[in-house]
Amino acid sequence: MKFTQQYLNNQRQRTDDAADELVKRLFASGRQTELYALFQLKDNELVQAKSSSTKEFLLARKPLPVWFDEKKLQRGQQVFETYAMEIMTLLGALALPYCYAGSPGNKALYLSEKMRKAPGKRLFDTAQFIISVSTPGGLTQSGTGHIHINKTRLIHAIARYYLQQGNWNAAWGQPINQEDMAGTNLAFSYIILLGLQKSGFILTEIEKEDFLFLWRYIGYQLNLEQELLPDSFQQAATLARTIEKRNFKKSEESVGLAKELMNYYKTVVPPRQAIFIESQLRYFLGPEVAGYLGLEENPIRDGITSVMSTFKELKNIFQVHTPSYMTMIANQQRLKMPK
Repeated sequence: MKFTQQYLNNQRQRTDDAADELVKRLFASGRQTELYALFQLKDNELVQAKSSSTKEFLLARKPLPVWFDEKKLQRGQQVFETYAMEIMTLLGALALPYCYAGSPGNKALYLSEKMRKAPGKRLFDTAQFIISVSTPGGLTQSGTGHIHINKTRLIHAIARYYLQQGNWNAAWGQPINQEDMAGTNLAFSYIILLGLQKSGFILTEIEKEDFLFLWRYIGYQLNLEQELLPDSFQQAATLARTIEKRNFKKSEESVGLAKELMNYYKTVVPPRQAIFIESQLRYFLGPEVAGYLGLEENPIRDGITSVMSTFKELKNIFQVHTPSYMTMIANQQRLKMPK
C-alpha cells in the first residue's frame, strides 16, 4: 500500500455513497421517522418489521472479500474475548481521545453538539457497537453484528446530512470521510494493541495480526475503501503515522472534546481517582498527542501515575491472565445509558 498525500486527499472527499443516498431520500420525502423508529427496535424485532428500503439496508451484508479468512476472524474475536475488559478501558483512556487529536476530522464531532456535550453517551454507544461486532459469533450468518455495522453507517450519514446543511467548510473535506473513518478504525485496532502492550500484556504476532484482521473485516463491512484497511501490523503502523503527520494538531476542537470527556469521567469515578484522570490519559497517549488535546503536565501526578502504571504493567507481564469477557459484560450491564 502506498498512502500518498494525493491519495489521502482524495479520500477526504469520499464518504459512503449508499448510506448517504438512502438518508437523503428519506429526508427529502419526510420519512426520517421511519429511520429513527427502526433504530429503536431490537435485532429480532427488526427482522420481523415491515419491509422497507431502510430495513433492507440494515439487514444487508457485503459479499465476502477475496481475502476473507473465517478462522482469522474467529481468532481475532477470541483476542477480544480474552482482553475485553482491558480493551474497553483503553477505549476510553486511549482510542477515543486519540481520535480527538485529528483535525479537521474532529470538527464533525465538535459541531455535532449532541456528541460534544454527551461524551458519556458516545462512549456507551461505541462500547455497545464494539461488543456487538467483536463478540465471538457476532459476525456469522446467524449473528447480528452486521445490523449494528449498518446502523453505524446510517448514523454517520445522518450526521453528514445535518453538518452539510450548516456551516461546514468544503476545505475540510467531507464530514466523516474515508480518511477519518480509517483513522477511527486504526484507533480501535492498532492503537488498542499498542495500549495492551503498554499495559504489559504480551500478545503473540499471530494474535496481533488476527485482531487487526477482525477490524479489517469490520472496516470492510462499514464500507471503507479496502486500500485503507491494512493487512499487517506494519502497514497499520505506516498508515497511522501518515494520518497523524497529516492531521494531528492542537485545535479548539481537540482541546474542547478532551475537556468534555475528562469532565464526564470526573462525574463517574471516585474523587481520589478523578485527580489522576488527566495524567492517566497522558500516560497512554504520550506527551505529543496529549499536548494536542491540551492535557497539561503535572510532574507529581504524572510521576505517581507512571509508577502505578509500571507496577500494573509488571504485574500483567508475570501474572497469568484470566479472560475478562464476562467481567466486562457484567460491568456494561451495571451501567445505565448516559443521556
